[in-house]
Amino acid sequence: MKLPTQRLLSNKDFFIEFQGYLSNHAKHAIVALDKLNAPSERIQEYWDQYTTLTPYNLEIEHIPASWDQVKPIEEVEWKALRGKKEKWQEMCSFLEQEKQVVFNGDINALVKEYAPDLLSGLAGALAHGIIHLGWGIDAQNEWMTIEGLAYLNYCHIGVDESKWKEDAVQDDTPLDSMLRIAKEYQFQNLQKTWVEESKARLGEEFHPELIPAGFQWNLAKVLATPHPVATDLPTWLNNDPLDQIWKNMYQTCTLIYLATRDKDDHGNFLILHSLTSLWGLEKVCQVIGDEAVDRRALKQFYSSLVCLLAASSSGFPTKETLEATKLDYPFTKTDNKETYDWTPTVSAAVQEVEEHNIKLAYVAQALWERYDQWHGFSKAASCFTLTPNIGPSTTEYKD
Repeated sequence: MKLPTQRLLSNKDFFIEFQGYLSNHAKHAIVALDKLNAPSERIQEYWDQYTTLTPYNLEIEHIPASWDQVKPIEEVEWKALRGKKEKWQEMCSFLEQEKQVVFNGDINALVKEYAPDLLSGLAGALAHGIIHLGWGIDAQNEWMTIEGLAYLNYCHIGVDESKWKEDAVQDDTPLDSMLRIAKEYQFQNLQKTWVEESKARLGEEFHPELIPAGFQWNLAKVLATPHPVATDLPTWLNNDPLDQIWKNMYQTCTLIYLATRDKDDHGNFLILHSLTSLWGLEKVCQVIGDEAVDRRALKQFYSSLVCLLAASSSGFPTKETLEATKLDYPFTKTDNKETYDWTPTVSAAVQEVEEHNIKLAYVAQALWERYDQWHGFSKAASCFTLTPNIGPSTTEYKD
């Protein structure tokens, strides 16, 4: 990695969230810029800009207390604090202590010990916990990895896995599952009978720390009351080879991203998270190295994705829209690797202020290289998202 990258990723000056619910994305952009071979000057420039004023016109927060004054939590507090959005610094200090004392400085051993149990909450903070952890692993930065483990515990929210019904639906692929759910969503009017009823049923006693977060609070309600379309698990999750599942999930998430573009070709901010969080999840699973953990994590990702799509303001994409997009971007069509030019997309991404687009370009290009230059990846990479309308005059992110 370039000279400033590891130094910036090891920075301990800033809190993991600001405004009480917005994730600090500074380090995510630094990882992606480095992976896109941005000049060192641009990497430092982005850091300086973001840590001065974010694209939301809000400042990120300096850590509440200097690290030498932070007392690590006790081991018994680790699970007790799960999802409560308390003591992130203290959890970081605890994990750093665990790494040194218990695991002799081995960061991978720390991840193998603590990450598997956390993956059930990967939807927390709009998946930024799993993003921070996975992207820290991707960058091979120990401090960012520790921050990510602590953040995943701090914001832990997901679908209760006891509600899953294994092999409940016979589908061949993730896309087949999404097409089936899209039809059921419309036919059963699940926007009203599931999503709206979940929002109305759970009041201010439910995750009160998320109330200012707007959409995150409503998503948490939907995750807490999942419909069978989210918990009746398709057979491919157990039967297909893992390599095939990862590929199919990446392509399906990309197809959904393409299907939910606006009239100006801008991608959906929320759907973009599915790609960057799946990338982060894969990096975590690679360190853990346990097929059973992979499959459980992918089931949680699948269930959470269904809930996310259903809870969004636009609702689950229609079956017709997904089918039309599938025709436009068939999985069998590929770019000519020898002639396709990534330079315009990468150059534009490197200059972006909106960090989600930098991450999108990095992940899409890497997947394009890995999976036979599928043209859906190259198209999605250029469909930049717009910075959501939040800032000093709007204190809630409402999807």
